[in-house]
Amino acid sequence: MFLKTGRTALLLAAAAQLLVLMPYSGDAHAQRGDRYNPQWNQDYRDHERDDWRRRERERERDRERERRHDAKTTGVVVGVVGAAVVAGVIAAAAKRERETRERADYCMNRYGNYDRRTDSYRDRDGYTYPCR
Repeated sequence: MFLKTGRTALLLAAAAQLLVLMPYSGDAHAQRGDRYNPQWNQDYRDHERDDWRRRERERERDRERERRHDAKTTGVVVGVVGAAVVAGVIAAAAKRERETRERADYCMNRYGNYDRRTDSYRDRDGYTYPCR
């Protein structure tokens, strides 16, 4: 018996809750006046939203433009630094090659039979000695 009564009370409470909420699902009272306009505040919100979207697009465009500018600047800086490093490496290699050539010319002129592979010369006694 108690279960039937509890179930009935629960159903009545749910029905009462629905009856309380029903009036709020319709139009607001301010919209039902003489000057009823279904979009009574939409124009203002649309302009505000459109302005916000336009400003956001402009900000995004400016950020993208700035990002591209930064990327170009970074690319130029990296290119200049890379060219300087490559030029330094080439200059160092050229200097080393020139020094090696000068050393070989010196040893060839001084000892006559200079071997570049071993950086040595063969003396009259038949032994090889390092070029100094």
